Amino acid sequence: MKAKHALILYALGLCGDAIGTLFIIEHWVGGREISLVASLIKLCGILLLLAKLLAHPRVKQFLNS
Repeated sequence: MKAKHALILYALGLCGDAIGTLFIIEHWVGGREISLVASLIKLCGILLLLAKLLAHPRVKQFLNS
């Protein structure tokens, strides 16, 4: 997986979070579920990006110095 895929996943989570917040503010049905799923998508994007970053050899050199 490329880093851009993790960033796209995170961006989709942000959009979903905004839509879920709008649903919650307007008291529409499903707002909490949309917000929960979007938060999980954002979490997956962050974890994938962090794993990709830590797998890079230059990061390991930087952390060891």
